[in-house]
Amino acid sequence: MKIQRVVVLGLCLLLLAGCATVQERRDRRIADNQELFDSFPEEIQTQIRQGSVEVGFTPDMVRLAWGPPDHVFTRVTEARRATIWGYTRVQYYPYWDRMTVPVYFIDGAGRRRIRYHSVWFNAETQEEYTVARVEFVDGKVAAIEQLQTDGAAGSPE
Repeated sequence: MKIQRVVVLGLCLLLLAGCATVQERRDRRIADNQELFDSFPEEIQTQIRQGSVEVGFTPDMVRLAWGPPDHVFTRVTEARRATIWGYTRVQYYPYWDRMTVPVYFIDGAGRRRIRYHSVWFNAETQEEYTVARVEFVDGKVAAIEQLQTDGAAGSPE
């Protein structure tokens, strides 16, 4: 009985950990890297706590503010080489669909039969889209692109 309670408690904690807010995840990253965070000037610390990324930030600063990137690209031009971090979100689109399924049965004469029935089922499709890109040149943020939503820049988390 005690083992069951421990297992249930553990599952509940895992569920709650998955429901952490953006700010809670950011605070956890900062706490896990407290010495690094403390080495930044106070103004930078404030921006990181607010989830703000600015030109001139280092990859460590961006990672603390926005988390690890979902994609990493390299852009090479005649003028320079840049690393680009991409942050994405996933939009889910639920819908109902119908399919035909075989139903096997034994008829009154004892013969095995098959009849096809149309059934409805709940399904979903998903679309991944980019919400932000951060371009690093020589280890510093050189450019930031953010998806505009409702007149404001969207946060990548």
